[in-house]
Amino acid sequence: MININANLTTDEGFEVTSAWAFIDVFLLADNWANVRYYKSKSDYQAGKNPLNVNSLPSRVSTEITNESFWGTTLATDIHNSVIAAVEEVTGADTCSIDKTAL
Repeated sequence: MININANLTTDEGFEVTSAWAFIDVFLLADNWANVRYYKSKSDYQAGKNPLNVNSLPSRVSTEITNESFWGTTLATDIHNSVIAAVEEVTGADTCSIDKTAL
């Protein structure tokens, strides 16, 4: 999960600040993460629909190596790959890993 500290504009034209992103990870022959964006963590927990923000990536290649997969930093490496892709749109240092429990 990622905190996004940037102003986002949804496809419908609504402004969202301090959005939250949920990551679905797929570790297959080609590994990637699907990303869904929410107005807040509580919106995700309440089962609300994700935001439509086509300017942000919805699928990110995680480029996980064997060393990373079998190491102790897998979750951080995946999150950092997603953060890098999101920050290409939102700007440097606008995202952080949300380490709080769901």
